Amino acid sequence: MSEHCQICDGREAMPLAHQEPHLWVRCPDCGFAWISPMPGQAEAAQMQDDETGQSYIDGYLVKFEKKMRNAHHRARLMAHRMPGPRLLDVGSNIGCMVAAAGERGLEPTGVEINPVLVGEARRRFPGHQFLCGAFEELDLPEAGFDGVYCSEVIEHVVDTNRFLAGIARVMRPGALLFLTTPALREYAKGGDPKRWRHFGAPDHKLYYSAANIRRQLQRHGFGSVRVLFNFGRGIKLFATRTP
Repeated sequence: MSEHCQICDGREAMPLAHQEPHLWVRCPDCGFAWISPMPGQAEAAQMQDDETGQSYIDGYLVKFEKKMRNAHHRARLMAHRMPGPRLLDVGSNIGCMVAAAGERGLEPTGVEINPVLVGEARRRFPGHQFLCGAFEELDLPEAGFDGVYCSEVIEHVVDTNRFLAGIARVMRPGALLFLTTPALREYAKGGDPKRWRHFGAPDHKLYYSAANIRRQLQRHGFGSVRVLFNFGRGIKLFATRTP
């Protein structure tokens, strides 16, 4: 089938899995996988309704203490590597990373598309800044941040090139990116697609491998891409915004 790969520009996507009612395809050249057809930006934004926001809140609160410990650990790692204090959390959810970063002496700003999550973050962590809207649509300052935290977000976006170009634009040269995302290998295990985990469509829209996300980051002006060992649980990496 003919469908455009957002990473390598290949035009011959191959069917990967049909999980009713959604079809997933994969590029045979770079291994990038995505939902087909890909929804538009407006359609994707409509998925972020009150019910979706509340489901995220409920899930976070069940393991809130663990989420906060993880946020403090990652905030400490970023604080040691960032060239300055200004941190942008893209996909800030209920605000755990913003709060942890603030306690570490950073100057964090959260961005979240779901209004219910923004309301919960503002209520739970008053005094911190949380912006509501799709990251790609917000008017954020160019080269305005020393670090960007983007955890379990990029798999939800419609246009990975537009998203990463926006990330690069708001980062000053030398700024640090900390990014995590599920890996395709976590879901497509074994030879029988009927036994694979559900890919999470239409909330999840794309999946990377360590190799093709490195390629994509380098395409958008990131160097020193360091993929961290993550016990087979997905992709976790640091990257630096090059001049």
